[in-house]
Amino acid sequence: MSYKQILYNLASMISPNYQNEISEVLKNNKKICIFDVGFYQGDFSINLINKLSMYKNLEEIIVYSFDPNKNIDLSTFNDLSKNKNIQWKHYFYALGDKNSIETFTTIKHFPSSGSSINNILKDSLWIKTRKLLLFPFLKENNLYESFNVDQRKLDSIEFGIDSVDILKIDVEGYSYEVLKGSVEFLTKYNPIIQVEILAKKNQFNESKVKICNFLNDINYELKLEKKHLTTHIFSDVTCRDLLFINKNSE
Repeated sequence: MSYKQILYNLASMISPNYQNEISEVLKNNKKICIFDVGFYQGDFSINLINKLSMYKNLEEIIVYSFDPNKNIDLSTFNDLSKNKNIQWKHYFYALGDKNSIETFTTIKHFPSSGSSINNILKDSLWIKTRKLLLFPFLKENNLYESFNVDQRKLDSIEFGIDSVDILKIDVEGYSYEVLKGSVEFLTKYNPIIQVEILAKKNQFNESKVKICNFLNDINYELKLEKKHLTTHIFSDVTCRDLLFINKNSE
């Protein structure tokens, strides 16, 4: 196992999740449809599928995943999809509020963190402290990698499906833009929404209010909020996962 994978696994272990809450809502479903935005290696979908599989009700699993980084190893989820007969379609798109070509930046040694069109971790205290502790001799120009990606609005993609159960958005500070491009999708399917808010500490409340107001306007209600422990007191950013339920679904 590479050191990147070890760091990713450690971060995943202390990150918040809503597997229990979501699976409790969906435990009687025979069919589950997951939209996983900011897929990386698929941990969110893997953990939720494994949790729901414990209830023995699932007969059909559909996953649509989105991540523009073509350097990600998707083999683990590919193997799972074959073993569990999952209908899986992956899109190498960045989702946002318009159809365009954008610059996507990744942090080479922390590819699951900060990788985004809006990479707020670049040059932050978050990355500087990690570089000092883990890679003190690494040159700044070797920290990042940028490339052009195809950005799409979720509303602009035709899926030909009749239901969506969960929309997870983990796009490192770009969640509002993804939501803005998904209004028709959300009002049509009313999925449970798990969304990450990553922002500078002095801008977090503004970012949270903006997302909450946006979702409230289309009949969503904030149910739960959990903080990421990976954004420490010496960092200038903070991160929380929020869980929203459409009022018509309760």
